[in-house]
Amino acid sequence: MKISRLYTKIFLSFLGILVITEALIFVLFVHFAGKQFRDHFEQQMQSQATLVKEFVEDKIRSEPLLSPSQNQALKDIILRMGEIYSARFWLTGHDGGVLAKSFDVGIPKDVEERFVGGKEMNMGPYKVYKDFREGGGFYVLIPIRMGDGQTGVLHALFQPIDTRPHKRGFALGLVVIGVIIALLVVPVSRQITRPLNRLRQSAVRISEGDLSHRSSLSGKDEIGQLGRTFNIMAERLERMIRGGKELTANVSHELRSPLARIRVAEEIIGEQLKKGDSERVEKHLSAIREDIEELDRLIGRILEFSKLDIHERSVERVPLNLPALLRELIDRFETAMREKGMVVRAELPSSADVYGDRESLRSALSNLLDNAVKFAPKGGEVAIGVAGDADHWLLSVTNTYWKLSDNELDRLFEPFYRVEGVQERGTGLGLAIAKKIIEQNGGRIHALNSEKGLQFVILFPK
Repeated sequence: MKISRLYTKIFLSFLGILVITEALIFVLFVHFAGKQFRDHFEQQMQSQATLVKEFVEDKIRSEPLLSPSQNQALKDIILRMGEIYSARFWLTGHDGGVLAKSFDVGIPKDVEERFVGGKEMNMGPYKVYKDFREGGGFYVLIPIRMGDGQTGVLHALFQPIDTRPHKRGFALGLVVIGVIIALLVVPVSRQITRPLNRLRQSAVRISEGDLSHRSSLSGKDEIGQLGRTFNIMAERLERMIRGGKELTANVSHELRSPLARIRVAEEIIGEQLKKGDSERVEKHLSAIREDIEELDRLIGRILEFSKLDIHERSVERVPLNLPALLRELIDRFETAMREKGMVVRAELPSSADVYGDRESLRSALSNLLDNAVKFAPKGGEVAIGVAGDADHWLLSVTNTYWKLSDNELDRLFEPFYRVEGVQERGTGLGLAIAKKIIEQNGGRIHALNSEKGLQFVILFPK
């Protein structure tokens, strides 16, 4: 399994976090639990020391005439306490002599050396020393009131409580828990990476040419959102590639007609030159020049449409006075409309601000008016109106025209589409360019049949 695999990275990352977490848990547990244990132990020891003191003093008081060394009841209780506590007890008088003890062997000679002067625990009237070294323990000194008014000392030597097995057991438990969790992480990480692998396979299929393929990822989590975003990207990519192919095919078709006319004109010019007919040569040269101009316009339109399609042009949206822009364009087309005997009716408010790029919107609206003037019959009418509601400004451009079918209305904005029966020459890109520009500026456009002819309606957000 390679380290570059995503689920391996997830596993190792989680494992590192788990190790650090368990180490912190172990340290905190040992510190706080150990402190709590020591506090509890000290309280218990103080209580037990007090109880032992009372037992011993009670036995001394019960035989006031006997010396402690002759008091058998005292010796028995000290022996019994040694058995109960698994410790060594011995009682010394005020002169340091041993009066009674719970063991047969001699007094440990190194007790003072090992404990006294070491770490002393605060337990009120009792002196407690502890030594956690190997073979160490607790050494407790309990003051005892003797019957003759003197004070003796009850010595208690406890073996240490070995907490190391408990620490090792706790550490082993953490390791076992860590291993179990680490094993559970493997299917979890694969559960995360499996949909990502499916998404990668979808990307490979699309890169191999299967543009219709879509990812099957679903769900409301981030991976599901990634799958839906991937499908949106794939759909747009497919549309862009298919549109590019259609555009290439249409461009080839559109370029073929003027090129064919130029080729025919060139052949005729060759024949006329052989005959010496210069007058007819000039006529065909003029036709060639017109075809070249048409090719130039067509190529310019194609370049403009391509830039809009791949979003090369940045759109800087600023407030624009829509009626003022329309009046400017109407003045521009006044000569063309006068030559065709057309009537212009404009119902424009004094102000209607929209947000958009001035130059691109000017180009789009110019294409729209050019289309209306070019395809309206002589003596026809062009009506331009702007109205508004709470959220939008509505611009309508209507020109005299016959009624179109629903299919023709839907295809008006397709590149190079021309309505059948139309004699006027054009690139077939004006409305397609206008639609893309308007949509890039946040608007919407559609075409419909009206009582006065063909109507284009544009909605701009306020």
